[in-house]
Amino acid sequence: MIVADTGPLVSAINRGEGRRHLFATKLLSALGRDVLVPWTVFTELDLLLRARGHSHEAIVFSRALLDGVHRLEAPTDDELALAIDLADRYEGSGADLPDLTVMAIAAQRSASILTWDFRHFRSVVLRRGHHWDLVVRESELPEP
Repeated sequence: MIVADTGPLVSAINRGEGRRHLFATKLLSALGRDVLVPWTVFTELDLLLRARGHSHEAIVFSRALLDGVHRLEAPTDDELALAIDLADRYEGSGADLPDLTVMAIAAQRSASILTWDFRHFRSVVLRRGHHWDLVVRESELPEP
């Protein structure tokens, strides 16, 4: 299982990102139902797309989730509690609830993370020596 953050989803939707769009599209297509999109990420993505004038794209993505292209799931109570605990521990890190929910779900379900937000996923750790299992390394991500 792979837990998706907002960045790769935006890249897959935004053709203007050139090589990064192609990279994200191929990756997400190959992973299909193995990709879990947390409700917090889905909501953030919808708000972001609409704020940038892409309401049609927000609706298309919503329908794709409804059709089962990827899995849309809410965090469990334990996952939400972990996300809130991480928010408390890393209050000044800039990591937001969608990021922290991705981390909590990945931790609780032993999943990998698909993100372009390497800074936040480096700065928040569960315990000393912990590193998130990222699907894409920063050096592999093409420029937009």
